Amino acid sequence: MKKFLATTAVVGMMATAANAATVVDLTTGGDVTSLGQMGSFDTVGAQGSIDPWRAGSGADYLTQTAGGLGVWGRGDSSSQLDGFVDEAITFNFDYAVRLVSVTFSYFGRGDDADIYVNGTKVANESSSNPYYFGNVIASSFTIGADGISDSFRIKEFKVAPVPLPAAGFLLLGGLAGLGALSRKRKKTA
Repeated sequence: MKKFLATTAVVGMMATAANAATVVDLTTGGDVTSLGQMGSFDTVGAQGSIDPWRAGSGADYLTQTAGGLGVWGRGDSSSQLDGFVDEAITFNFDYAVRLVSVTFSYFGRGDDADIYVNGTKVANESSSNPYYFGNVIASSFTIGADGISDSFRIKEFKVAPVPLPAAGFLLLGGLAGLGALSRKRKKTA
């Protein structure tokens, strides 16, 4: 019985550690592995693509500085997310994650962000920095700027794995079965 309780405690601690949040660093030297008209990010716990968007014609390009990611294109002298021309950056994940928060840099008093999760607007002109998602499960999120006074960058975001409670119960059941089998073998010997 003591071994079973010890095993259960270890499994519980491992499951808790696995649910820790992953910070995806979008600043220079961070977790962005390519830039241009499409980007990507890759870190333990979060992988996916980054898609910049600007209203109007012409190509859209991701820009990166020590402050994070922004968008640039023809006719736009700023490489931040700004409302001069409506701009947005979408992060698409290779697998579903729990969204925890997103943090901005150069985010001043007049700045606000439109925030979408899986294509649905969840915050209209939010001035929260960082913005907390409330641990929603998603495969993508978008940060947009559409106000003339907006001018900021996306510095980082935090995600956590989607918990799989059934897998934990299966593991505990398997360990209990192995314990019962070893006890039965000891009795027959």
